[in-house]
Amino acid sequence: MAAVWIAKKIVQKAQQNGLLNNVDVSLLSDEQVYDLVFQPGFSTAETVSEVSGRGVGMDVVKRNIQALKGSVEIQSRKGHGSIIRIRLPLTLAIMDGQLVRVGQHIYIVPLISIVESMRYRSEHVNQVAGGCRVFQLRDEYVPLVELSQLLNISSQYHDLEQSLMVVVETEGGKVGIVVDELLAQQQVVIKSLEQNYRKVDGISGATILGDGTVALILDIPGIAQLAALRGNRTASAFPGQESVVIAQLKRA
Repeated sequence: MAAVWIAKKIVQKAQQNGLLNNVDVSLLSDEQVYDLVFQPGFSTAETVSEVSGRGVGMDVVKRNIQALKGSVEIQSRKGHGSIIRIRLPLTLAIMDGQLVRVGQHIYIVPLISIVESMRYRSEHVNQVAGGCRVFQLRDEYVPLVELSQLLNISSQYHDLEQSLMVVVETEGGKVGIVVDELLAQQQVVIKSLEQNYRKVDGISGATILGDGTVALILDIPGIAQLAALRGNRTASAFPGQESVVIAQLKRA
């Protein structure tokens, strides 16, 4: 049985909560005793506070980990402390993202790539050779990428003065991505685009949002490269096929 110094209190609380009725506790293994910690409503706190005592913590943790096809376990030794070990599939990747909207479509920009965001101002925009436009950002010029043009989708605004610009950093420097609206920041689980559809330039993957909609994750270096190769003209990374991509990912 698990070490008496910690198991005794866990078992006593579990018996008080009716979790061990008609069970010989002396036969419980360490794993079975520690697993009681993850039962809904279980808590060893003597009093309820703002942050503990309600028993709605560890059961939620375990449920969410299992939903990701992972596992969690507790190990403890007197005088050494406790270890909570979480295992997640190697194919699972989670990242912090900034949700942006262009027309009716939601995209995700990796938060680690974002330098700053600001309102688009035409007086700070200059046209350069090759049809590319640059934005004067203090003492430097940042190439502009209109996401609506690059991905061949309709923007909400015909006047770019109403748009926003997300400045991102790539290996070759900074790029300003023009979008309609900045939404929330959140952690997202990445689904592979290549496994569920095919490789798409400028898109690194996709995720399913809380409301069930699919959002594509932008590949920032790929976006910058596409814009450089195409001079920011209305050439799409996947012309007319976004609905196909989303349908494939929903079925995956």
